[in-house]
Amino acid sequence: MGMQSVWDHIRLAAERTPKGIAVVDDRSERCVTYLELVEEVESAAAGLFSAGIQPGQFVATILPNVLEHIFAILALHRLGTIVCMINPRLKPEEAGDLMVDAGMAGAICASNPEILSAARMACPEGAPIFTVGGEEDRDNSFKMCRGNRAGLPPWKSPDPEGIAFVLYTSGTTGLPKGVMIPHRATDARVLFAPVQCGLRHGPQNRALGLMPLFHAVGFYSALLTTLSLNGTYFVHSAFEPSTAVEAIRKHKLTYIFGAPAQFHAMLAAPNFNPADMTSVDTLVYAGAAMPGPLLDRVKPAFPEAAITNIYGTTEVMNALYMPDPVGKPLHYRPGFYSSIRVGRIGGSIDDVCEIGQEGELLVDAAADATFIGYLNRADATAEKLMDGWYRTGDIVLQRPDGDLELCGRVDDMIVSGGENIHPEEVENILLQHEAVQEVAVIGVPDDQWSERVVACVVANGIDSEELDAWCRGSALANYKRPREYSFLDTLPRNAVNKILRRELKKIVSAG
Repeated sequence: MGMQSVWDHIRLAAERTPKGIAVVDDRSERCVTYLELVEEVESAAAGLFSAGIQPGQFVATILPNVLEHIFAILALHRLGTIVCMINPRLKPEEAGDLMVDAGMAGAICASNPEILSAARMACPEGAPIFTVGGEEDRDNSFKMCRGNRAGLPPWKSPDPEGIAFVLYTSGTTGLPKGVMIPHRATDARVLFAPVQCGLRHGPQNRALGLMPLFHAVGFYSALLTTLSLNGTYFVHSAFEPSTAVEAIRKHKLTYIFGAPAQFHAMLAAPNFNPADMTSVDTLVYAGAAMPGPLLDRVKPAFPEAAITNIYGTTEVMNALYMPDPVGKPLHYRPGFYSSIRVGRIGGSIDDVCEIGQEGELLVDAAADATFIGYLNRADATAEKLMDGWYRTGDIVLQRPDGDLELCGRVDDMIVSGGENIHPEEVENILLQHEAVQEVAVIGVPDDQWSERVVACVVANGIDSEELDAWCRGSALANYKRPREYSFLDTLPRNAVNKILRRELKKIVSAG
């Protein structure tokens, strides 16, 4: 057998364990078997086909992590459309702009008047638009969009280079970019978790769906990996720490893939008890570095779990990973499906750094998991995909043993007094202070230093003098210390929770 598409993974899993439980819904407690999942998806695909949606068209989903979103993604994929998963937290006009840009032929969205209006304006007149939740408009209810499976075009293996899905980057400036992911990326995007995180095939896998389905890890690493391995995926419709903790205890869940902020919130939940977490044998986190103090608390809180930190992007999925990160320096190794090099910042692809020199992490674009470009953004594609390599924009240092140290973002680096300062290094020191809840370090223009280091802090009962003393007493070099502190109630973030440093620079510059 050659390349397997997403639907191949699903249908083969259903052939192996038709009566096994594939998905459990958190709202209705409905248990969907693998056979029922295939029937539900194909019936929905037939309904979409009858409504006028054709293979090869771009179609949007704008939904939270609900059960219907799983059905919607898989039904559109089974029909042969290009599924564009849009973050439901975007402003309706932003979602509409993305739909116009892609020339989408329809949408499945939350029953929200503003989103619905934006979708109708963005799509051709009379285009099929279905809603989930608030089933007042039965004609447009996705629940009612069902048809005879016999009328569905037969499944055939798609072109490996054909676009399967469009996932959107966070878009810290301007509209999010649509990352075009081909069918041939599926196997590599699914199998990195078993290869690197220790998951084994079988129904013993019981996963909690914490990460959004419109994220690469939420879709591929949590949902699809679990189903490919014939496990059970437990829907988590909206993140709520106490509910997540109770789900782990009640259902004896084994596989948790989350963001550091989610683990921080769960540990603070009033019902959290490490004795209830012993079923978890695989814990994976991504999306940000986990501060040392939090990592030190996570390991005893999940006493039986093997912990893995994944570094990746929507474009290349998993480039680096770190097994068992507790109690050791944070050194990453290249992922199983990755070939990497460290290029000189501002240099050509072939201008490779020596061991011990900081440079930009470059990932070989020939890897199966790699995207094929940004939708309708040839300029951005050419900037990121260069001579067969993907430029991550992340600064790394390669060690003599081949591992890499993550240093920061090329765009975020502060140049002060002729020295390069990585915000993450300063942030990690400040986050270790018990009074500091959140911090983002930026550089602002300075006549003397070119840029001065400013720490934007969310904290309780502490002032700048105490934080400066904390930095002086740490391992942080003196020239990297913040010269100014800005205390805020919250840090500005975008729709996928990434800190907007450009907004912080405006806030600080405005005094």
